[in-house]
Amino acid sequence: MIHPCKPHNLVAIICLSMLIVFAAGNVWAEDSDAKNPLSLWKGQGGSYLKLTFSSEIAYFDQNNSWFGEDRDNLGDKSDDWWEATIRPGIEGSYFFDAAGEAYGRFDAVQANTQDIDGAGSNVGLGDVSKIRVEEAYAGWRSGNLFSSLGKDFLDISFGRQQYIVGTGFLFYSESGNGGERGAFWIGDRHAAQYAGIVRMKTGRWTGDAVYFRADDNPDTDTKVGGANLEYAFDKAGNVGAAYYRINSDIDSRDDMNLYNVRGTLTPFEVFGDIDFLKPLTLEGEFAYEDLDDSSNDTGDSGVGWYIQPSYQLAVTWKPRLTYRYASFDKDFDPLFYGFNDWGTWYQGEILGEYVLANSNLNSHMVKLDVQPTDSLHLNLFYYNFTIDDADSFGTDSDDYADEVDFIVDYTFNDHLNFSLLAAYATPDDAAEESTGGNDDWWYSMFYTKISF
Repeated sequence: MIHPCKPHNLVAIICLSMLIVFAAGNVWAEDSDAKNPLSLWKGQGGSYLKLTFSSEIAYFDQNNSWFGEDRDNLGDKSDDWWEATIRPGIEGSYFFDAAGEAYGRFDAVQANTQDIDGAGSNVGLGDVSKIRVEEAYAGWRSGNLFSSLGKDFLDISFGRQQYIVGTGFLFYSESGNGGERGAFWIGDRHAAQYAGIVRMKTGRWTGDAVYFRADDNPDTDTKVGGANLEYAFDKAGNVGAAYYRINSDIDSRDDMNLYNVRGTLTPFEVFGDIDFLKPLTLEGEFAYEDLDDSSNDTGDSGVGWYIQPSYQLAVTWKPRLTYRYASFDKDFDPLFYGFNDWGTWYQGEILGEYVLANSNLNSHMVKLDVQPTDSLHLNLFYYNFTIDDADSFGTDSDDYADEVDFIVDYTFNDHLNFSLLAAYATPDDAAEESTGGNDDWWYSMFYTKISF
């Protein structure tokens, strides 16, 4: 038992963060335009230099984890645990009169885990505390240098930085969390070991070219190079396509050609006069991982895709109903997906976080989210999971599990927010076969973040 008055990394982070929370609340709660006390310098044209800080704290509690067989599946018990991070940094930007803008950022993440997390990532390590440099990059934007092509037509950056495409279906977190790095769920490490990114935008067109080396853990020496192009319609959404070449120490990933198309469309905003269909949004993505020309001849080509219609009513509480079907065959490599929003792309706060990856998996998701006030957001999820290829998964059945998640998000101000989560998963035959457990898995979490 840790006494709160005794020095300890996790307790120190919690205490320091709470002090900052109350200080920030006093400074910004009533006056959102109050002077930022972390500002170091402001210059002409928007130039600035400032300190940055964020801290995240989460407490988790669960019963019958891994359907009652956590010790057999993880090598230890996982009942409740704490995670916390502190992320100090510095960033700045300098505007030249006629030559665009130079910018940069440097920060580090101190991450901690107390007790065994739900994935068992720190089994054998015990309580974990680790500080590592996270972002360290510099860049340049063209400003009005190419005025005929639009402001900031060109943006070039290099260093430790995050690369995101779309909703994070393939590329969101090029780093690793958990284990000796700590804070598995919070997952505040996203930056590649190095990444060079060239971004371009003109009119409705945007695109990027990238080359990065992942900072995953354990290190797989995965390097990715490619390009992405997107087009935005006036009111009807956007479409995009991308190609990447991947080399890696992972044989089934080495010499991979990756083809990706995606889109988000609200077709009845433009086509047709049927008012009640205008709130309908269609979203989808398709990825084909081609290994036919792979020199190692150890893997088969993989396919992953999803389709997601949603409908939002323009009434009190802004209710939105969403359905998603996602499919990933047994040879699909989920690459560097990440948390864009609840449900993407960790599918389920129990199974998607700790048990199932986006490979050899089919899922149905139904989501209802409402917003009673500007500060309060409620989400209710239902998932049904089945295995795409039961034989390769090692089970007779392909029916894995069902999960229900209820999530409450509350935004106190621009710098402070809270989340409460309750989840429940019940095993089907494939889960019972693979984990050896048949108990219902109950899970809850409290989370808070402060940032400025």
